[in-house]
Amino acid sequence: MKKFLKLTLILTLGLFFVACNDDATSSKGFTKSGKAGSLSVTYSSDKPLVVGDNTIKVLVSENGKALTGAKVELKIFMPEMPGMPYMEEVKSMTADGDSYSGNVNFSMGGTWQVKIFIEKDGKKYKYSSSVIL
Repeated sequence: MKKFLKLTLILTLGLFFVACNDDATSSKGFTKSGKAGSLSVTYSSDKPLVVGDNTIKVLVSENGKALTGAKVELKIFMPEMPGMPYMEEVKSMTADGDSYSGNVNFSMGGTWQVKIFIEKDGKKYKYSSSVIL
C-alpha cells in the first residue's frame, strides 16, 4: 500500500509541474508559410491560436521583398459535419507596415480551413492552408 501511495504522489507531483510549466515554449506564437503562385505567404499570431478572437498577421513577399499596396483577404471556414452547420468568417486585412493584419474568431475547436486571397495590379493569388485548434 505504501508503494502505491508513493507512486501516486510522484505521478501527481510530476503532472502538477508539467501543467504549471511556464517556460518560453508554452507561450510561443503560431506561424505557417507557403506559396501562392510566385508569392511567398506567411501568416502568424504572436500568441498560440485559441477558440475565440485571434489577431492574425499576413506577410506577403515576392522575390524576398515585402509586397505592399495589395488587397488581402483572410477566409476561415469549417465544413458542415453531421449535427454541425458550415461556419465561415471573411476578413479584409488592414495594411500594417510591410504586412497586413486583422482579427478573426475561431468559434470552436477543430480543423479550420484557411484561405488567403491577394490581389495586386489586377493579378489574383490564393494561398490555402489549415489549422487545428
